[in-house]
Amino acid sequence: MEREQAVEVIREACVVMAQQMMRISPAIRHLDDPAVRDRLFETMYQLTTNVETIKKQLGKLGGTDDSALL
Repeated sequence: MEREQAVEVIREACVVMAQQMMRISPAIRHLDDPAVRDRLFETMYQLTTNVETIKKQLGKLGGTDDSALL
């Protein structure tokens, strides 16, 4: 796999992850355990931060920053 292909695979995976995380967040609000809800929201924040880190690192490779796309 060439570098450009690898970057594209990773970039596409980030988009899919972000889309799925946007489905999870609203559903968390409907859980009846406040402790679980709080922990899940915290974890979702960490996941979002990590996906953004991946995208920023890819931007350094390709000279672009796609963080605004998500």
